[in-house]
Amino acid sequence: MFQRFIRIWEFLAYSLWLSPLLFAAGGAVLAVLLIQIPNEAANSILPVFWPRFDQLATVRDLLGTLLATLVTVTTFALSITMVVLTLAAGSLGPRMIRNFMGDSKTQNALGIFVGSILFLITSLMLMGDASEIAPALQVVTTAGIALFVVCVFVLILFVHHLGRSIVADEVIQRVGNNLEKTIASASNTLNDPIRAAEKAQITLPDTLDIPDQEALYANHSGYVQGIDYEKLRDVAQMQDICVSLMVRAGQHVIKGEIIGQISTTSTAETPQTAPATCQSKIGDHILIGNYRTAMLDIEFALRQLVELALRALSPGVNDPFTAIAVIYRLGRTLPHAMAFRYPVGIWRDGDDTIRIQALLSDFTGMLGAAFDQIRQSASAKPDVLLPMAEIIESLLKLAKTDHQRIMLRDHARMILRAANRDIPEKADRNAVETAINRILRCQGNTPPSQ
Repeated sequence: MFQRFIRIWEFLAYSLWLSPLLFAAGGAVLAVLLIQIPNEAANSILPVFWPRFDQLATVRDLLGTLLATLVTVTTFALSITMVVLTLAAGSLGPRMIRNFMGDSKTQNALGIFVGSILFLITSLMLMGDASEIAPALQVVTTAGIALFVVCVFVLILFVHHLGRSIVADEVIQRVGNNLEKTIASASNTLNDPIRAAEKAQITLPDTLDIPDQEALYANHSGYVQGIDYEKLRDVAQMQDICVSLMVRAGQHVIKGEIIGQISTTSTAETPQTAPATCQSKIGDHILIGNYRTAMLDIEFALRQLVELALRALSPGVNDPFTAIAVIYRLGRTLPHAMAFRYPVGIWRDGDDTIRIQALLSDFTGMLGAAFDQIRQSASAKPDVLLPMAEIIESLLKLAKTDHQRIMLRDHARMILRAANRDIPEKADRNAVETAINRILRCQGNTPPSQ
């Protein structure tokens, strides 16, 4: 259920329509409430110099003028928003549009414009065919003028924010912050299952070795968007089975493909009948969709940063400084990924029986997702390879296991081989070789006892 909630929340949080819809409803409700306040109560609060609005025709003309102006302002705001989205898709990649659409400042600015428009429309509608001297015009008119002034300043701030939002360094920091939140959330959820699997040295069977009568098949084709392990454990406990999952969030599956194994833990049901009764129940808790979700898929969130670097390194852009900024931002994020020290997690029931054992993202996979494509694209650019070596040396000193240190040294060797193969200048090759030799000599820190 929690995984489904996250998927729904991601859909709502990264949509441009939700915030304006809420502000629109708020604007309409505010108009209904304020129009109930009589002029006498408002006049007793407002200062003496404040103009009085008692004539219905004057108020209608004023609010109509404000409404027309705000519609124009909103149209302008939407136009420049589309321009920014187009620029972001062209220069930063189409997957970056999601981050712009999910920006709360953009959503709230558009919401304020739409809410103010709905306030004015509702106010004019409620006035209707009121008498020439209406008892509630003062408060509504004053509120309309105040909202108009607020919209003017919001427009200025909105344009300033959009101008900054397409700067590469700003995008890198925003995407990096979202990535760190995703890693922290996943670490809090999966830390105990990972440690338990590491302690027990659990391994998963190969899908080629799973008998047909024990196989778990994918119900749909698409990307695995999330898996509700807690609910799966409850299902496995009720059916007295153990479920092994060979897929994780972010993997693509095809309907009918083997994604796991169902094995019984008692003789209550034979292995031939147990999977048939559990397939649909287990499939309900494996979320499969047409796209990957950054809030549940760590490697996809990593690749959003990597895509910025790859576009910067493309021949048409040739901007190594953006790629270097991405590498350093990845270097700040990867230490958090070291908590994923084992590629399997297990979930036990109250009797300490293993009910779920599942494949998970680990530091090795995240390190490859972060550096492999950048290294391949920058194999002839020592100014990009050297920061990668610098980050790997820093990560080596923070590694928590011997396996992580081995993986980091392997990446260092791949950088050296790429440099020797593609860098023509000997001095540049020597600089990369010196940096890599420092990594290979570095012993790293001994991890504290767990």
